[in-house]
Amino acid sequence: MKSQTLLLVMLFLQLSYSYAQKTILWKVEKEGASNSSYLFGTMHQVGNSFIDERPKIKELLLQSDIAVFESVEDKKKTIIDVMNGRPDDFSYRDKLDKKDVQFLESLSADWTVPVCKLTPAELAAKLEQLYVLNVCETTKPGDVWNHLDDYLLSLAVKNGIRNEGLETNADQFKAINANQIFDWNEAKEDIDTRIKNLQEKRNKNQSCRIARTYMGDMNFDYQFEVECAEDDPMLINRNRNWLPKIHETIKSNNAFVAVGLLHLFGDCGIISDLRRQGYKVSPVPIQKNSQ
Repeated sequence: MKSQTLLLVMLFLQLSYSYAQKTILWKVEKEGASNSSYLFGTMHQVGNSFIDERPKIKELLLQSDIAVFESVEDKKKTIIDVMNGRPDDFSYRDKLDKKDVQFLESLSADWTVPVCKLTPAELAAKLEQLYVLNVCETTKPGDVWNHLDDYLLSLAVKNGIRNEGLETNADQFKAINANQIFDWNEAKEDIDTRIKNLQEKRNKNQSCRIARTYMGDMNFDYQFEVECAEDDPMLINRNRNWLPKIHETIKSNNAFVAVGLLHLFGDCGIISDLRRQGYKVSPVPIQKNSQ
């Protein structure tokens, strides 16, 4: 998970730059075209109250002709089935510390996919998700949804908005594992750190600052002129694969495109590419409902 960690550190350092944009929502338009689209940067492990308290986001989604997400497939019928169809692999019990094994097997008692079916990369990703949800507190007690993209997709489906995915779940599944090629021996230290972060709520002030900024003033510097790190091919390759479909969709539709926030950063990001293609991409302020 080294490249992902480097990205998060870079993002953390960029929060207070003077060129920061206080938004995660962007309007995309082209001179002479009658249609316009919106690009929304999501933080996946965030509850539905974030959207409910910011009606502008939902309003623009429901005004669109088409809603575009990273993937729109039913994960339960694809990735989970693939994982659970694997033979059991308990080698982690021999490679990880005994206390870590005990914690993992207690923690995963109600998981839809047990630890013995997960690769080291998949387990690391799962622990990261739990850390954001449980330590960074990105959901509220009344939230029904704890995944922002899934909630937005449910709103689109409920309101009859046509929706499309930029990739299949199989593509996402492949990307996670292709970018994190390490075995249990190599993953031991990483997994141990993630477990202790969960147990002890370590580094909450630093590691969760991105989440607090996202849910607060959204004061991010997108660093459009900064070259993307070559040690994160997953981000670069996914952007490269998505962009032709995004171009085709926004050319003739009023589209609402929702992708992970990091896909908007840097010179390889979606915003930089759209600007190179002649689009005007402008920040849109998001106001929170006053309570």
